[in-house]
Amino acid sequence: MDMSSRPGNARRFFIWTAILALCLDQVSKVLAKSLLPPQVPQPVLGQTLRFVLVMNKRGLFGMSYGPVWVHYALPLIGVCLVAYLALRSPSRWSCVAYGLVLAGGIGNNLIDRVRLGSVIDFIDFGMGRWRWYTFNLADAFVVVGVIMLLGHEFLVPNKGTATPEAADPEAGSSLDSAIPLRDNRRRGFFDPD
Repeated sequence: MDMSSRPGNARRFFIWTAILALCLDQVSKVLAKSLLPPQVPQPVLGQTLRFVLVMNKRGLFGMSYGPVWVHYALPLIGVCLVAYLALRSPSRWSCVAYGLVLAGGIGNNLIDRVRLGSVIDFIDFGMGRWRWYTFNLADAFVVVGVIMLLGHEFLVPNKGTATPEAADPEAGSSLDSAIPLRDNRRRGFFDPD
């Protein structure tokens, strides 16, 4: 049995992606906190991309969700939901995406808030006065993971959809029905295990 057809292979993609992304996020925050002065933008690519250390005590885009406990409860529910969906998914692509989302949720909303009481943001992107909200790698991982999931959902054909031939076996030619079909192709990254 080759590696791509072993049950649970997609789960490994989920687990390793989550671990790697979480480590990258936490290391980047340790470096940002130790190397960047608070609230002083440091140009990386001119004024388009800058690093600036910001301690965000609020939620997404600096918004408040209400009482402090909500800032812990919502991410915890989200992390549980993402883990549940990932462990049920047969698609490696989806498992990588879920791993990114999970790492972002754990890195930003659980580890940082428990350890520091706020989230370390340091990536400042924009042009002139038109700037995006300051964010971190965990935020970027969540966004990339969600885009991957949406792209997979809307751009990859569903193999479970019925074709006219499947609905009416007599629709195919007699030659088609006389030759047994075997799937000898190698599994791709998008294919379920």
